[in-house]
Amino acid sequence: MIYHHGESVTLSGRGYVQVRWQISPKSRPGALVMPAWTGLRGKLFHVASGGGRRMDDPLTGSPDGYATGMGGPTIGYAVLPAGTQQMWQNEYYYLDGTVTLTQDERGCDYGLIVFPSSWQAVHQDVITGPAQGAIRYGPVRDDGSDSAPVPQYVTRTTPTDPATVPQRSRV
Repeated sequence: MIYHHGESVTLSGRGYVQVRWQISPKSRPGALVMPAWTGLRGKLFHVASGGGRRMDDPLTGSPDGYATGMGGPTIGYAVLPAGTQQMWQNEYYYLDGTVTLTQDERGCDYGLIVFPSSWQAVHQDVITGPAQGAIRYGPVRDDGSDSAPVPQYVTRTTPTDPATVPQRSRV
């Protein structure tokens, strides 16, 4: 779990990784500074999104002011940088190598929970749909041929300030 600015986790090996988002605009709304993947050696792909909802999907019956997972009018909103892909509750990546994920929280409060995963777990997550209580089915970008996109905010360098990693990654 990485909950505060500057906290990081270094991942090494080959396999799937789940990053679960916990956005807390009720604690501190505003601009969300995205986490960064730095020091990549090897390959990193964004393979799927799950958790049954995008974080900007409407939440019905939320008692704490959340109209969506990104906030609401009574508590404020998490605001993504222009051009940033809207995250889902669960984001899945495939790593073959080593990379460090750094939490760059500076505006809106958020946390990330990072787990090892498997293709079976990813598949089960993305096929869970409205009939099982999800808002929508998750998209899959992995076709098994290394053609899935690299995540935004990834670099092979190790900058002093990970928040300077460009959004449009070229690795």
